[in-house]
Amino acid sequence: MKTIGEALRQGTLAIRESGVSASDALDAMLLLCKASNLTKEWIYARPEAELKSDAHRLFDTLVQRRCEAEPIAYLLGEREFFGRVFQVDPRVLIPRPDTEILVEQALELLESHTTATVLDLCAGSGCIGITIAAERPQATVTLADISHKALAVAADNAMALVQTSLELVQGNLFESLPNRRFHMIITNPPYLANQWYQTTAEQVKREPYLALVGGGEEGLDLIRTIVAEAPDHLEPEGALLIECDDRQNTTVACLMEKAGFTSVSSAHDLAGCRRIVWGRLPCTKN
Repeated sequence: MKTIGEALRQGTLAIRESGVSASDALDAMLLLCKASNLTKEWIYARPEAELKSDAHRLFDTLVQRRCEAEPIAYLLGEREFFGRVFQVDPRVLIPRPDTEILVEQALELLESHTTATVLDLCAGSGCIGITIAAERPQATVTLADISHKALAVAADNAMALVQTSLELVQGNLFESLPNRRFHMIITNPPYLANQWYQTTAEQVKREPYLALVGGGEEGLDLIRTIVAEAPDHLEPEGALLIECDDRQNTTVACLMEKAGFTSVSSAHDLAGCRRIVWGRLPCTKN
């Protein structure tokens, strides 16, 4: 029977040699915590303790799956976003820290609202809309996605994190929301061009294709539809916020201006790339 320290060293080495992770030691530690139901602090304090055989088998299995490029978030079944832990699995896109910038901008725009209706379009795990609901309890949040499987994950996250069942709407973009208007529409839609997707890391390709690739040579087909249809689903002075790729930012801003949005702006992500675009409808629409 191996000690905890030996198992951790071997797991770290295996992940390092596979080349799938830039944080092999952290991945191994997180997987060992999951397999053994021990905390990092306990493991660091008692590396000489024996690892139980069932925990060792589970740890070896998790390490092997990680070496085969399965995302660490799926193996753990969770990912932290905006200080909260969201359930994630292969039904949904894994929340990224860069998307927190999108939420921060939304929260800033909502500060002046005593009440607001917010649509999280292409909601996936619900990390955007649920965070807004938690940070702005006065807001009424709707989560919409084409995937009923993704909405099932979002429903579980809503109950766990805001202790309420937010409105869930299944459908392709706005098709299930006829005559509905919101004060804010916020979305992290699929926006990768297919050629970009082909060159992504293997672990990214384990995430839902439907949640990644936006269609068209530039990956902008879905975003074009969202921008074109959003004015019919926003109240006067309503805001549209979109996450996109830095290479698409200027085009998305132009699309929004042509659709009648004013004060169109963008913000940078943690790497300094222009990640989000937002704008408002005028007080009265033509």
